[in-house]
Amino acid sequence: MNQQRKTNSSSRIQRSKRFPSNTSVNSTRKPQKKRTKDATYNEEDQTLKMHLRGKQVTLPAPTEVADIYDITKVETAPHQRLKLDWVYGYRGRDCRSNLYFLPTGEMVYFVATVVVLHNIEEPNQRHYLGHTDDVKSLAIHPNKLLVASGQCGGSNSRPHIRVWNSISLHTQAIIGMNDFTNAVTSISFSKSDGGSLLVAIDDSTDHVISVWEWLKGEQGHKITETKCSVDPIVAVEFHPFERNVIVTCGKSHLAFWTLDVGGALYKKMGIFEAREK
Repeated sequence: MNQQRKTNSSSRIQRSKRFPSNTSVNSTRKPQKKRTKDATYNEEDQTLKMHLRGKQVTLPAPTEVADIYDITKVETAPHQRLKLDWVYGYRGRDCRSNLYFLPTGEMVYFVATVVVLHNIEEPNQRHYLGHTDDVKSLAIHPNKLLVASGQCGGSNSRPHIRVWNSISLHTQAIIGMNDFTNAVTSISFSKSDGGSLLVAIDDSTDHVISVWEWLKGEQGHKITETKCSVDPIVAVEFHPFERNVIVTCGKSHLAFWTLDVGGALYKKMGIFEAREK
């Protein structure tokens, strides 16, 4: 009796695995997602999804291989190397003071992780590729040769400032690798002393302002830092003639900062005239 129950149960399982005679096997098959440790290929929409620097990237498969692509098959890497030729776009939605002209006749601005040096007359582009996450700020040194650019932090990168040569595109200094919280949203070189100081605004809750002697040490020397404002800051600038005076502005505020000889920052708020609503 027990043997008979086992046989009947097995038969039911066998029958349940078969398709009905009026059903197409192909019509019941769902598109598969083939997966490796770091990527997934969807056969239905023919796209490859992977995570790059903590962000999900979706890549459509080329037409000639979309139907036969096997993500588990290891291919030989090509000998050719890709070189960035042209960058489209400009990040202006949430950034300010990020478009300048250089003596070379190039416009300098940024989008994503790339700082673009765009020659309008040629036209052509050169690109500074030293950043590891989105660039959020830009400043030109008084000598018009050096550029400073500040970036966001990500899952595999930290917010910091890079000072680089606009002719050779070589990095001169990396500032504050362990000092900023989320992103460096505004930066400026001092004007009256030839650009020895660098001021930065951190995109933290209190939008911390910090002043750096960027030429000192491997990552610059931070003179001081203090809370700036709980409201967003859109720009920071050194006074053109006074080395120790800094101005910040943002949502509903204008502030004048004085850097004393001891390295402390003192703030005076600008007063706005009353206006009718």
